[in-house]
Amino acid sequence: MSKPEILAVAKLPPFLMEPLRESFVVHEQIHQTDPAAFAAAAARIRAIAGGGESQVPRSLMEQLPALEIVSIMGVGYDGVDVPAALERRMPVTHTPGVLNDEVADLAIGLMLSVARRIPQADQYVRAGRWARDGAMPLTRKVSGARLGIVGLGRIGQAIASRAQAFGMSIAYTARSARPGLPYPYFPTAQALAAEVDFLVVITPGRRRHAPFDQCRRAQGARPPGLPDQCGARIRG
Repeated sequence: MSKPEILAVAKLPPFLMEPLRESFVVHEQIHQTDPAAFAAAAARIRAIAGGGESQVPRSLMEQLPALEIVSIMGVGYDGVDVPAALERRMPVTHTPGVLNDEVADLAIGLMLSVARRIPQADQYVRAGRWARDGAMPLTRKVSGARLGIVGLGRIGQAIASRAQAFGMSIAYTARSARPGLPYPYFPTAQALAAEVDFLVVITPGRRRHAPFDQCRRAQGARPPGLPDQCGARIRG
């Protein structure tokens, strides 16, 4: 019996690609790299496999008459035309919860890097300035600071629990207040930013520019003298 054929729309890591190849005939990104091969295989492709940044538009689905499922190996499925899939009663799957801890860990690491200026200190030492100019100026600590979180879903709550270990006070904003959570709620990112020292934006990427816009507008609400803490957005 022949293996089902699938289309990989992203360069997937070996630990994902190897088990796929064991069970399927995998066409790797041929829709982008080899139009002739894609046209020849399109009628036999029954599934799409991709990652969180993969683009699966309606136009691609329409070229695959046998398509049965779109499987995203990541939390985000922003690039998938979900309404087009639903019109064909086709499931779109993703992997929520798998990377919560990793993203939350990285958020804390970035916050420490911003506060303690770790990347700048690394460059300072590598450039020989420690010996020439002396120690870098003192930075600020994270412990005991006030943290605002824009978006308090699974990952936002994981970040909050880690921040509490640093003795930080937590407040948040989201589309609506989350009953049962012990943290103060603010109706907007601007209102939240006026009351915190650090602002972490952890919102769905399908609102591509909204988190950045919120954070930039919130800069005007920060107490004077604080550095820009909106340099990065964390995504799962």
